[in-house]
Amino acid sequence: MGGDKMVREVGRFLTASKQGGYSDATLKQYEWHLEKAVLWLSGRGVERVSDIDRDLLREWGAELRDRWSPATIRQAVCAVRAFFLWLYEEEVINSDPGRALKLPRVPQRVQRTLTAGEVARLLTACDPGTTKGARDIALINTLVDTGLRASEIVAVSVGNVNLEARFLLVRVKGGRFEPAYFGDTVVGALEAWLDVRSGVARAGVETVFVSVGGGTPGRPLTTRGLRMILKRLGDSVDVAGVSPHAFRRGFACIADEAGAPTRQIQLAGRWKNIREVERYTLALRRGKLHQRWSPADYVANNDLDP
Repeated sequence: MGGDKMVREVGRFLTASKQGGYSDATLKQYEWHLEKAVLWLSGRGVERVSDIDRDLLREWGAELRDRWSPATIRQAVCAVRAFFLWLYEEEVINSDPGRALKLPRVPQRVQRTLTAGEVARLLTACDPGTTKGARDIALINTLVDTGLRASEIVAVSVGNVNLEARFLLVRVKGGRFEPAYFGDTVVGALEAWLDVRSGVARAGVETVFVSVGGGTPGRPLTTRGLRMILKRLGDSVDVAGVSPHAFRRGFACIADEAGAPTRQIQLAGRWKNIREVERYTLALRRGKLHQRWSPADYVANNDLDP
């Protein structure tokens, strides 16, 4: 089959990227987009990566605009550009045609976040007198106080939680561990949950959060299980769009509301780029600015000469 040679090169690239520390999510994204690109190229009779030139890649990129959103196109272009740069560095090809591809601009949009009031409503859905309630209270408070991602919070082990120093160690992208700090409320919530966790968790389970009831009681909580828990809590108090990443955005927005500097939020949330924090807090900042400096309110509340 004509595309087999390209498929082998894609496999080599993904292996090298994994060894280089790319996250599993990025690798899956790259694999999906490169598979689609290889099919497109094979359909045009291209058998070897050395047969691909700038014009052909531009044609591929132009066709994407008729089918995908700017965000998805950007992912595809990033994957293909990384692939051809790697081929060039490995001296498989003599020039890098991927440089001809331009990244599309992705319109900035306001993303779903959780407000302080919504977090408070979610907590009212939890009965602290039950095992499940204690776990869910600890989950909610830890998520909103640390900004942990779904994959990060379900992987935290009991041995990596230091209640006295008020931090836990979390494995982040690249495999390294970083501290995530929390306050007194999380200390109390985690203490209450850990007191009852030992009676629930199965032998050998080291993760802080485990399933309660259901088909796998005592097993480590999965990302899918976490999403289901949060959605059900949201449904029970009429809060829509409750998800782990809505909590991560909520962490940034509520910290901003509480007066934390953007740079501090970036460090606490372990973002590499401060623009991510600014994007998450965009809607909040716009609203606060207008509430403080509303032209209509100024006209209505001041004795002005007509």
